[in-house]
Amino acid sequence: MSIKSFALTPLSVAVLSAGLASSAFAAEDKIETLIISATRSEGPAMPVATQIKVVDAEQIRISGATTITEVLRTQAGIQIQDTDGSGGRNVTASMRGFSGNAANNTLVLVDGRKLNNPTLAGPALNTVAIKDVERIEIVQGSAGVLYGDQAVGGVINIITRAAKSGEFKGVISAEAGTYDLANYTASLSQGFENGLSYNLSAQKRETDNYRENNRSEVTNVLGKIAYAFDAGKVFVEKQKIEDDLGLPGNLLVTDAQKDPRHSNTPRDYSKQDTDLQRVGGQVKFLENWSLLGEYSDRDETGSYLYDDYDKSNGYFPFDSAYEMRVKNFTPRVVGDFATANGSAVVTLGYDKVDADYETGDGYTNITQQQQDIYAQVIYPVTKAVILNAGVRHASVDDKNKVVSNKHTDSLNIGELGINYQIDANWRAFGRLADGFRFANADENGYVAPGIDFLKAQTSKSQELGFAWADKDASVKYSLFHMIVDNEIMYDPLSGTYGANINLPESERQGLLFDGDVQLNEFIVLHGNYTYTHAELTSGNFKDKAVPFVAKNDANAGVVFTFIKNLNISVDANYIGSRYLVGDNANTQPKVDPVTIFNVNVVWNFDALELGLRVKNLTGETYSDYEGTSWKGTYVYPQPKQTYSGHVTYRF
Repeated sequence: MSIKSFALTPLSVAVLSAGLASSAFAAEDKIETLIISATRSEGPAMPVATQIKVVDAEQIRISGATTITEVLRTQAGIQIQDTDGSGGRNVTASMRGFSGNAANNTLVLVDGRKLNNPTLAGPALNTVAIKDVERIEIVQGSAGVLYGDQAVGGVINIITRAAKSGEFKGVISAEAGTYDLANYTASLSQGFENGLSYNLSAQKRETDNYRENNRSEVTNVLGKIAYAFDAGKVFVEKQKIEDDLGLPGNLLVTDAQKDPRHSNTPRDYSKQDTDLQRVGGQVKFLENWSLLGEYSDRDETGSYLYDDYDKSNGYFPFDSAYEMRVKNFTPRVVGDFATANGSAVVTLGYDKVDADYETGDGYTNITQQQQDIYAQVIYPVTKAVILNAGVRHASVDDKNKVVSNKHTDSLNIGELGINYQIDANWRAFGRLADGFRFANADENGYVAPGIDFLKAQTSKSQELGFAWADKDASVKYSLFHMIVDNEIMYDPLSGTYGANINLPESERQGLLFDGDVQLNEFIVLHGNYTYTHAELTSGNFKDKAVPFVAKNDANAGVVFTFIKNLNISVDANYIGSRYLVGDNANTQPKVDPVTIFNVNVVWNFDALELGLRVKNLTGETYSDYEGTSWKGTYVYPQPKQTYSGHVTYRF
């Protein structure tokens, strides 16, 4: 099949109807290979029984994305919820049909470290500077066996740059834009011939953002020292983050139509200070075995104010402070064995997470300890057939110090997958996978009367897919089905002021397309489309759709390189209609679908790079999060047309 004939088939029209474009695709990227997110370690190149997307630094650069959120918006199977428009702290990435509790059903990692919180707060995506990113690996579907708690809908693993031996690199960048955006980043890395290396980076980002009382100020400093030797490597890392954010709150639709930039909570704010220490490494201790592990300690303190002027209904200004401490210890041994049909990989691991969360108001003081053991095997049965199987035993101990209650729970999950390499271009894969998550501190701290601790949420999923790849084009598509039991969700009608509960059984199913094609030396296309059907299959709302999950979303992109070193990219992000958050009965009008267009221009001259980006080119009015309450329909308006430009110098 020729590249041009492929581009004209109905299949290509479907897959190229969406996504983030890239100007360069290496042949080895066309067939999905074993990468860090597939085994939690570097490994031999072999296809695996799952769909993993890799977005590298060059693709990110050409796309013009300035935040992790902007990259994720263009990826298949991901729906973004931004409740303040800053594109950073209050953003959650939803996968496989999870909406209101998306932050705890999609696992986000930075170099393998969990960015998810033991609270309802979403992973702070703004703590990773886009200039520090080497690539982003996206695992579609449950990865509970390998990654444990919260890896229900999928895994997003952000890999940062590492210094290479004999290499010295530096980057300085300045960005300015609409709403007084000022973003400065600098990084320096060097690898010495004796194995020592270091990475230093700093970021200062300030912007008023679109809404009133939505000013964001983030300072992010990171330092890393590593030492590589014949049998392995070790590293130590330190990061400091200061994040001040104004909270504009939601608006009733009628108020948003009058002035979408207005805030009814002009005094609300949230401040966070984070100190992170991380050490780890790997060492080969036998001919075929390596020991890997990391230990991280994240200490976060913050203060906040939630103000509400509707005092006639019992609401009043509420301010407090909190302290959160999260420690992760993740040792594992990995064996790589040669067989007659290729390499077999065995992973045996232990995960431990200790979390303490306490608020200054005295309402929450909870500790949680999770301890898991797991094993995974990837084995080539024949040269064309590779099996992967795994099991995990997970346990949790909760202690609510406010009411002096304790709780212990445990469960076992498994995974079985098969990959069949049909020929040099085609492969087929299928798998059965379990997932789970334990209720976190916020959820267990606010339950209905008569309930001390929530049950563990579990899921069972099936996936079947095909992938085709050639030198200048690739396409991947898959079908998925998931049953979720005891889903943890906030119910505004439970108790006096609402409570977190375990939902009845629900079902998610759908399909996913992702493809790219380089038409010629001047034009590259990339696209994806996702169909998701999520509904409750039991309880009072049986056969009703899960609110705020769009059945259809798609992305389409094109990059033009008619002039050497000048890239012009255009992308379109479509999100279909969906029911309002809280509309479990599906009786309210749906949220209108929206399509957002973005344009980016990047020009390179030797070490200098100039860029211009226009987001929401047509000035669409939309909200990433819309819900219904006793007051009426509320929204969190997103920015209309915005502009930004940057200058970057690399040395």
